[in-house]
Amino acid sequence: MKMIIHIITVLLITAAAAWAAPSLPAPLINAESAILIDAATGTVLFEKNADTPIPPASMTKLMTIHTALEFINDGRADANALVPVSAAADFRNLPPRSSLMFIEQGQRVTLIELLQGLALPSGNDAGIAVAEYLAGSVENFVALMNEQAEKLGMLQTRFYDSSGLSEKNVTTAREFADFCRIYIENNSRYNELLHLPQSFTYPKDKNLAASGKSVHGPITQKNHNLLIGRMASVGGLKTGYIDESGYNFAATAVQGSRRLILVTMGGPGSSSSDGSLKRAIDAAVLLSYGFYAWIEYLPQVPIDERIEIYGGAADSLGLVYSPAADILIQTAMLDELEFIPHLHEIKLPLSEGSLIGRWQLVLNGTELQSGIITAAEEVKKGNIFRRIFDRLQ
Repeated sequence: MKMIIHIITVLLITAAAAWAAPSLPAPLINAESAILIDAATGTVLFEKNADTPIPPASMTKLMTIHTALEFINDGRADANALVPVSAAADFRNLPPRSSLMFIEQGQRVTLIELLQGLALPSGNDAGIAVAEYLAGSVENFVALMNEQAEKLGMLQTRFYDSSGLSEKNVTTAREFADFCRIYIENNSRYNELLHLPQSFTYPKDKNLAASGKSVHGPITQKNHNLLIGRMASVGGLKTGYIDESGYNFAATAVQGSRRLILVTMGGPGSSSSDGSLKRAIDAAVLLSYGFYAWIEYLPQVPIDERIEIYGGAADSLGLVYSPAADILIQTAMLDELEFIPHLHEIKLPLSEGSLIGRWQLVLNGTELQSGIITAAEEVKKGNIFRRIFDRLQ
């Protein structure tokens, strides 16, 4: 039986290319290691030495917060419970150059305040107090942090303290970005409280010990994330620095329906202000690249397409293509997308909905998506005269 079918028809999606933004070059950044991912899909939009092990420094506190919030979320701890401050957690007993919340032994501080002190001024003292309260000791709490990392498949990540001060703590940009996806998904209701304030003040009057005094009085510290309040789409997450790691940054931003996550590690800096500025610039560059050089695009499948058939009661058959799903693609690559239908040999009779082929969405030889092609209507065999006539054509 003769049929006219398109075994492989290549349809270039040229309409999309007509409005595609000009190509943007891959970003040049200061950090030794970096990754930029789409939060919804995990698609990597940019990477640079993303599997290099580097100490996370105070980004460690994000795992500390995550572990603590698990205690709160499952009812093992109360966010508003008062946490005793031990001598070990008293800021006066921490190493020089430590980032501090400035908690003191005897003060009245809640668990959620300590988590704010971890997230905003990056208090190493708060990290000790949280660990001791929830697990009895820093060592026990760190074991819980490592259990979390193992559960999340972070094979190159290991923690040795709850504050990030130890150079033995280690992770990679890729693993930490994947962790940030989970952190955001599980703890979104705490984001405004823990990551968006531009400053943090401690102690307040309610926090003071029975004496009513504190060493320094209320201290207001700025959020270490310089993009908060400066780049409207940014909504967290955590910075970090020790000499052995350089300047680190985990950040997230939202535009429309898209959320991006980035991690940069090993950033340079001749001083704290210089390093903080360079990592903020790296983050701004990467986020801009992710939002403007990549788009969410819905490929269009053919509608109302028909093919000629022979030997049937009808001369043609309508095709139904299963719908395509959104993809993330660089704007410069839109004109290289190929939509390729593959039709099987049509055998009559044919019922409505019968599978008659499949389609592929291909970019530079790599299949991005596939779907099916079905018959839009029933087609019966033609009568003997129709079949003979068609054979003679």
